[in-house]
Amino acid sequence: MKKIYVTVKLIGLLVVGGIIASCNDSFMDRYPLSEVSPENSFKTARDLELYTNGFYEHLPEIKSIIEKDLSTDNVLYTNIPVEQRSDDRTIPSDVGSGGWSWGNLRAINLFFDHYGQCTDLLARDKYEGVARFFRAWFYFDKVKRFGDVPWYETVIQTGDKDLLYKARDSREYVVNKIIEDLEIAIDKLEKKRVSDQVNCWTALSLLSRVCLYEGTFRKYHTNLNLNGADELLEKAYKAAERVINESGYKLYSTGNTDTDYRDLFASNDLREEEVILGRRYSLLLNKIHNINYYLTSRTQKDIGLTKDFVDSYLLQSSGKPFTSKAGYKTMGFYEEMQNRDKRLAQTIRSVGYKRIGDNTILLPDFAATMTGYQVSKFVSDISQDGDGASYQDVAIIRYAEVLLNYAEAKAELGLLIQDDIDKSIKLIRSRVGMPNLNMNDANQSPDATMAAMYPNIAGENKGVLLEIRRERRIELALEGFRWDDVVRWKAGKLLEPHFTGIYFPSLGEFDLDNDGKVDLLLYEEGKEPQSNASQKVKIGGVIQLTEGDKGYLIGFKDNKKKFDEQRDYLYPIPMGDLLLNINLEQNPNWFK
Repeated sequence: MKKIYVTVKLIGLLVVGGIIASCNDSFMDRYPLSEVSPENSFKTARDLELYTNGFYEHLPEIKSIIEKDLSTDNVLYTNIPVEQRSDDRTIPSDVGSGGWSWGNLRAINLFFDHYGQCTDLLARDKYEGVARFFRAWFYFDKVKRFGDVPWYETVIQTGDKDLLYKARDSREYVVNKIIEDLEIAIDKLEKKRVSDQVNCWTALSLLSRVCLYEGTFRKYHTNLNLNGADELLEKAYKAAERVINESGYKLYSTGNTDTDYRDLFASNDLREEEVILGRRYSLLLNKIHNINYYLTSRTQKDIGLTKDFVDSYLLQSSGKPFTSKAGYKTMGFYEEMQNRDKRLAQTIRSVGYKRIGDNTILLPDFAATMTGYQVSKFVSDISQDGDGASYQDVAIIRYAEVLLNYAEAKAELGLLIQDDIDKSIKLIRSRVGMPNLNMNDANQSPDATMAAMYPNIAGENKGVLLEIRRERRIELALEGFRWDDVVRWKAGKLLEPHFTGIYFPSLGEFDLDNDGKVDLLLYEEGKEPQSNASQKVKIGGVIQLTEGDKGYLIGFKDNKKKFDEQRDYLYPIPMGDLLLNINLEQNPNWFK
């Protein structure tokens, strides 16, 4: 299977972004053209299956999913991402760099150019649906990153000058084509649920994601004068509603509110009842990754969740905001971990944390996290801790997202009622034993902390929209959604503050879990005292406290952060591509 896919993808001339690049001669020498020529392929159902199986390699790997959150206000790590340093951002120089690459699309369009050779009409329909799904997936990524992009639906040949040098199509046109692909895919794909294969429900779920993104982007980016937001939001909730009412998917739950959310991500196998599309890994087949190592090792990126993010988790017993508690800003680690939404203790190393299959109580490893809020989500048992030793599957589309899409789209349209919350948000919260969201209460008293984060929300549904955004941030943490959400909500200013971690009232020794033992020593650089603390953190240099000898852990305090509202919601097109195709135009304000 892989030999056929990789060979067809690379033979001949690759056209990327309207630019022709020669193929590797030695590769051509090893694989004769006659072996993979389109005229000799695409003739049977098996041919179409084998070829479209290669498209699944276009889906993101587990590490790239997590790393998408590194550019957001959820995470502090060993660098300030360029997305938060507007003055340091530059335009890529190389052709096809910076995400302006088109090889995957060429592989998809090669299918469309030749699948008609197959005489099995049922197979043609099915695999056309698969290919349309993946073309929609490809272009959705491009629109989110660049806005206007050229739409291609055939393989570009060397003499196709009109296609090679075409201008960018409008995002409205491209989004309409994405929706068209998905709606055709929905009609042609099977309804049988298989979590690692594209089906009707996968396409409907992606349609809800696409339309929610684009509908809210157009609503909140009023300066762009984009029309059709309400129509897109209606499509979003109706697509999600079909999945809810017809698919049979449900949230994974055994009734254990302390571990079910954790196990959804740490399990070796996809939880089929919830995962609509996932990526499988296998130790037996040597299809592995290194996510345990990445999140636990002291030699990686020291990822820590931010204080702002941790504060967003509600109180478990009442469902009230943690930020409504007196003194919340200066609570120590032990105190702030009490009576919180149980997803918090299944996302970070909280008080009493234990690894799966082990009874040893572990504290955050301050040598492996910048903030003290060390990530535990996705971390499986200790046997998978080595570099390249992990093989737990990863969810790419899951039912919880569909529920959130449904609630948000209806709320944005002013159509949300309590019954809608009861069949969406309530289910998500019930998995961890949290009280339901009451729509009237939320709208009568919008949370002030959340309202300050999103000042462009107004109207009678302000309170419930804020709570849906909170729910989305928590439920989908580190699953690659936060950057897209910040962009579509036009909330880039959230990226400008310096992110912080755990609060400490002073330098010195601390008992983090209130067990009577000294766990941590914070000391000023060059003045380390004697201590029996199991962990010692030097304050000074990269890691500081916000007020010198007290305050929140903070990294890169002296570095400038900035987000340009007029430019930074879109990425720049590489200079090499602009020079080779004079009909391409750069995104706004990148040449200023």
